[in-house]
Amino acid sequence: MSSNETGELPTHSGRIIKLSRNVSVEAGVGPIALYSSRSRTSSSSSTTRPIVQDNDGGEIEPRATVVPDSPHSATSQLQIEPSCTVMSTPTIALSEKSRHRMEDARRTIDEKIVETLSKTRKILLGFVMLMNTFIASMMSNGVVVTIPVLARDLSVSQLQAQWVASAYSLAYGCGLLFAGRMADIYGRKILFLSGLAVSIVFSFISGAVRNQLALCIVRAFTGLGLAVATPAGFGIIGVTFRQEPARTIAFAVFGLGNPIGSSVGVLAGGAVAGINAHGWQYFHFILGGLTLIPLVLGLFVIPSDLANQKTDRRIDWLGGLLITAALCLFTFSITESGIAPKGWNTPYVPALLATSIVLFILFGFWEHHVEHRLSFPPIAKLSLFTRNGGKITIVMLCAFCPFVAVAGWVYLTSVFYQEYKGYTALKTAVHTVPAAICGIFASLAVMWIVPRLRTPYVIAMGGFFSGMACIIYAVEPAGTLYWKAEFVALLLLPFGFDLTVGIGSILMSNLCNDNEQSVGGALFQTASQIAATIGICVSSLVTNDVAARTGHYYTGLRISFFLCSAFAFAIVVIAVIFMRKWPLAKHVGFARDGGAH
Repeated sequence: MSSNETGELPTHSGRIIKLSRNVSVEAGVGPIALYSSRSRTSSSSSTTRPIVQDNDGGEIEPRATVVPDSPHSATSQLQIEPSCTVMSTPTIALSEKSRHRMEDARRTIDEKIVETLSKTRKILLGFVMLMNTFIASMMSNGVVVTIPVLARDLSVSQLQAQWVASAYSLAYGCGLLFAGRMADIYGRKILFLSGLAVSIVFSFISGAVRNQLALCIVRAFTGLGLAVATPAGFGIIGVTFRQEPARTIAFAVFGLGNPIGSSVGVLAGGAVAGINAHGWQYFHFILGGLTLIPLVLGLFVIPSDLANQKTDRRIDWLGGLLITAALCLFTFSITESGIAPKGWNTPYVPALLATSIVLFILFGFWEHHVEHRLSFPPIAKLSLFTRNGGKITIVMLCAFCPFVAVAGWVYLTSVFYQEYKGYTALKTAVHTVPAAICGIFASLAVMWIVPRLRTPYVIAMGGFFSGMACIIYAVEPAGTLYWKAEFVALLLLPFGFDLTVGIGSILMSNLCNDNEQSVGGALFQTASQIAATIGICVSSLVTNDVAARTGHYYTGLRISFFLCSAFAFAIVVIAVIFMRKWPLAKHVGFARDGGAH
């Protein structure tokens, strides 16, 4: 009787067995489906023996049988079942690179559909993501301009009115990381749209509320809504745009919303607030109406969440509570240090800062415990920071350092023109608006530069431009014409910022798996938010301290500009020492088009 008649496979190497598309390998850890049309390996030798590894690390020699054709199947199906024999031959653990390739090989039809989106739909999807960051930036920068009008209309002090803007930034920065994890678990599309919906509702409420305390609370919920949407949007780009150059363009467009939102927000906020005493309220209605655009478009152009992602949906609630509380207290204490009448001498300010540091440490210990000792997944795996030789940590440093420099620069230039030169807020905005406009061109330049220059060159160039923008203000002789020095600095800063942040977003996405995309984006954005808070705080402290000791306010400004330049030039050092061998950004980490480098 032939082997086919007995149901047993021939064991010699001279026979070729044609397998159907569906091959089921049942091991102790569960079934693994391999589809021949998607496999990235091309081995077809009949001597290749499937190896299944048991839970203890040994090998199980499989036993194969042929299953007769079913009435609904056009081909025979091979099923491989493990026998009870455990071989003593040690196995070699798959490398990170191999695991990524195996994951990519098992992508389902859902992901194939994502890759075949029409060009028009991809363009509209990119526009939706741009609108997300555009509105987030506009809500932050535009509302700041309306503060003087709001203070007069509600009969509150400027310091009290400042919290209307600060409450938004506080909630936005604190909610990013936990929201990113929720997006990876429950689906990015639903979290993105839900976050926008929350922001719309509370934007309209902000326009109707006329109590300062209630307005601060409502603005906090507005920021929380966008904190939910933004990391989800980052993840949507990461899993949707897998091929170059579309991937680089998508992330560049995502970042393009920041400078556009900043410039439009400042101009529109000032114009609308100047209509009458209630103009600041109209601006909130406009923000709510604008947010409707990405919400409605997103319903139709954002692909459905991938059904194949078998993510553990249990939530690390304690970890989420610890990191959210730590970020809230940290950001609040730093912000309050510049608002409270006595600053850092106010007793609760340093106490809250110390408490936040303790919570950060507890969060780190707890996440390590969850990752290694408990069965449910942590909010953010600490192993992320050591993956691929610590590349994610390096990328986060490339987000942290420029944001310290840029946020400090923005604060110092505002003080430079208003306190030192005596300009009004409107005149200050006119002098600094070239930076926001240039930022648009800088973001567009990222699309051309990043695919052509190796990562360390782009990072170093960005750090150098940011550093020089700070140095120019630090060494500028008193009385120098605006066009000879300050205008040049305003042109340099956006290129430095957008190059480092733009390429950083691409790198972070490439270094994270599909089920970590939103958390990766949240980590990157959280590092940026913390850095911005520190940049403003340190610049304020150094300026006032030096001015008090020397009696010259401009001296304090100079020293602070030098300090900001040090953070910017630190990026150049990082690029030279730690990134000198990195290739193009699209080849770093686990590229979503299937390559791991």
